[in-house]
Amino acid sequence: MTSLISDQLGLGFFILCALAVSNDALATSKTDARDKPLEIGSRKQLFVDDFVVAEQVRVKRALGQVVKANGGNPVMVPDKPWEDDAFGCPATVMHDGKKFRMWYRPWGEVSIAYAESTDGLRWVKPNLGLTDFNQEEAKKLGFRPPQPVTYSGKDNNLIPLFAQGFTCFMDTHEKDPGHRYKAAYGPHGKDSVAIAHSADGFHWIPYNNGEPVTGRAADTTNQLLWDEEAKVYRLFTRTDFGTRGGPGELRGTRNMTNPDVKADPKNWKTVRSWMLDREGRQEGKRRQIYSLTDWIYEGVHFGLMLAYEWPGDVSEGGHDLVKRHERDICNYYITPSRDTYNWDLTWVYAGQPMIPRGGDGSFDKDLLVPTWNIITHQGEHWIYYGGLRERHDRYPRSPGIGLAKLRLDGFAYLAAGEQEGTVLTKPLAISGKKLELNLDATNGEASVEILDADGKAIKGFGEKDAKPFVNIDGVALEPRWSSQAGFSTLKGRILRLKFHLRKAKLYAFQVH
Repeated sequence: MTSLISDQLGLGFFILCALAVSNDALATSKTDARDKPLEIGSRKQLFVDDFVVAEQVRVKRALGQVVKANGGNPVMVPDKPWEDDAFGCPATVMHDGKKFRMWYRPWGEVSIAYAESTDGLRWVKPNLGLTDFNQEEAKKLGFRPPQPVTYSGKDNNLIPLFAQGFTCFMDTHEKDPGHRYKAAYGPHGKDSVAIAHSADGFHWIPYNNGEPVTGRAADTTNQLLWDEEAKVYRLFTRTDFGTRGGPGELRGTRNMTNPDVKADPKNWKTVRSWMLDREGRQEGKRRQIYSLTDWIYEGVHFGLMLAYEWPGDVSEGGHDLVKRHERDICNYYITPSRDTYNWDLTWVYAGQPMIPRGGDGSFDKDLLVPTWNIITHQGEHWIYYGGLRERHDRYPRSPGIGLAKLRLDGFAYLAAGEQEGTVLTKPLAISGKKLELNLDATNGEASVEILDADGKAIKGFGEKDAKPFVNIDGVALEPRWSSQAGFSTLKGRILRLKFHLRKAKLYAFQVH
């Protein structure tokens, strides 16, 4: 896996790192047995990076493959008088245990609406009765209806907060019910980010008297979340590195922390402000970060990146809702991180989006816009996104909101071909009694041997003792060995796991 490069490091250092690391056969991070073992507890260990990997031989990391739901068609489209061609994301989707809930953009840049669903595919836009819709007033705020609108009144699903780039989350850390929901957004007329709270997700009260808590910019996805492990709130917004607007605009992203937004909503410390410039500052002509949000899963920060590629290049011709374009488009990438400072950009530079754009004529052929999070539901990851049939700033775009599904833990995996490959972990402090693997050996086989901290096979758990998984696929497969001793006898020891793979994919393991 390509090394993580911060914004301060130069291209020469990157080249040296890239030459030193190989996906094919070499150890990516050899660990001395005397090093302090990893305390993994019962947390699932994903193979999206080399956090637990000491050595890998004849295996390669690959990006997981999503399956688009609903036949690749949108699950929600603009069909109300107050919805226009700017419909869709930024959006927030939650599942509260009973139903799916969505906050999305119905029109323009400063509007918010609400929808809900029992199955995540068929969505209802309930009449909330919270705010009047007036076409003439809405036009002043960017409303561009595809046809004349005669509707006005409160029978709509609109939320009375004029805000751009709005997302919200349910703060399980919060004890005050009036602050149960929190949001980040750009207030109308101010191109900076403000934050707010709500008891129900519909009636919002701004912190800081509604004044922004950051500098520019706020016109793409803004995200506020609580990081339970770090015990801080995190705020992700867009920022700038070039001139505002036009060909000199260089978009980037900003990550900040605040231990208590209620006590001091302005107390934000910048963790990192950066742009895509691994190939030099001129890279902005090739790709820019339009937004990056943070979804935390099993200790990994998954950056959900909206990348604007070949910005402003409309050399492929005029408006076309059928032809798929390759310039002036937006892609959806994942960028894992362990610290929210160093983001693994492997898939960005490999040109492998998490969700591929559709083909000619599809609703998501030109622009994909991530929601800020991913939902884990029914043993899968459900990934909602906005899709558009035209390029940046090209109208009409005939938008919709789509859904893609991914295997549990399937963001990336280590795979071997016909020739057996192996994956050796760093020393692990084992505190559980049961080992489970997320593994696809549908057309191959896999096994796991257990070594001590010095790399010697433990009697009864060696390679020849391991019972292989053959022609099987499962997300919680429990390894067995020919000896009577079970994994529970190893609790409290320092161990290494050595996986043997042939025509198999290894996604994760967990010690319960």
